Amino acid sequence: MVSPGQVLAQQIVDTRMENDTAASRLRPEYDQPGVPAGSFLLYPTLSAEAAYNDNIYARSDIKQGDASITVRPQVTARSQWLHNELNVNASAQVDRYAKHTSENVETGQVGFNGRYDFGGEMALSADAMVSSNIEPRGSSGDTLFGAKPVAYGQVTADLKLDKAISKTRVTVSGHVDRYRYKPRELDGVPIDLSYRDFNYIEGKARVAQAVSPGVAAYLEVELDNNVYAHPAPGTGQRDSTQYAALAGVTFGINRLLQGEAALGYFHRNFRDGAFAPVSGLDYNLSLAWSPTRLTTINFAADKAFQRAPMLGIAGFEQQDFAINVTHEVLRNVLLRPGVAYTVADYVGSPFRDRFGSAQFGATWLLSQHWKMDASAAHRLGRYSDPTLSARNFNQNRVSVALTYRF
Repeated sequence: MVSPGQVLAQQIVDTRMENDTAASRLRPEYDQPGVPAGSFLLYPTLSAEAAYNDNIYARSDIKQGDASITVRPQVTARSQWLHNELNVNASAQVDRYAKHTSENVETGQVGFNGRYDFGGEMALSADAMVSSNIEPRGSSGDTLFGAKPVAYGQVTADLKLDKAISKTRVTVSGHVDRYRYKPRELDGVPIDLSYRDFNYIEGKARVAQAVSPGVAAYLEVELDNNVYAHPAPGTGQRDSTQYAALAGVTFGINRLLQGEAALGYFHRNFRDGAFAPVSGLDYNLSLAWSPTRLTTINFAADKAFQRAPMLGIAGFEQQDFAINVTHEVLRNVLLRPGVAYTVADYVGSPFRDRFGSAQFGATWLLSQHWKMDASAAHRLGRYSDPTLSARNFNQNRVSVALTYRF
């Protein structure tokens, strides 16, 4: 029996509802069963991947190919409570190259997410994560050639309060990020990357109003603040504050169309008057369209301000576009083609970075405990700054991975 409160929640698009899509639907005969541990189920996995990359440095001047092995242990604990929810996750990744051992890296993360239901259609959600990461070769943040990949530690946390009132849903949320970059050594000389350390805090408020079952219109306002922890003297103060407003629509009553789309305006001011304010169109798109029960097509587009990895540059406006498809060929065989494109326009500079990728992946669910993944991908990067022409690249990578799910 569905309660009146549940009906109202569905009318304003309940983002926690179960999806019935090719990518997310339950497959009891192939889904990992989990290991009981009190009121939790544990989901440990261990994956091993063999790959070949024909341009591991993602450059055009020195093109080197190499084979690699990647091991990924992971464990997730999910609560099985009747009310409220808590999930804890820990994972690691160890990359080892056959010849270019300077590219060997280890990354990992530990985090949790949870939800507390107050009753009366009000809930508090939270998540936090501590991670050790690297800047991928060929990305805007990959600024050191001849040294190990740029590495950084990240702490991130979110808090969200959600309240449904009749056909209206009010959401207030906050987000914080803390990035700390690790020093590197280039030709025996220590390289201090602390000038890239920064703190980010963001607050949002959204009001959504149901316009029909499963469709809601919303207004959202946002305020964020970027602060660099260790600004370098004489290079400009890059701290900034942004406000934005978006109007959009959310979908989610059935598997045909889920997600949201929004348009709006943003304005960013910099502490240093040497950097002119930037403003303009803001947008966000995240939609999953399932034309049949066997196919799901995900569309994503987003515009965001990103910190610049070099001194003297305020930052860049990054626009990301992606289309990813999941198609169920057989109950236990999924095909996953996709394409992505990114444009980065530097503030106060004529330069623009462009990145593209295309990939084709497949997942074979062998049993509840075993699965196999294979993929082939092509990436490219183009830098308009002529002094960075060596960083223009084309890259091909193929991989096969086998995962055991305990």
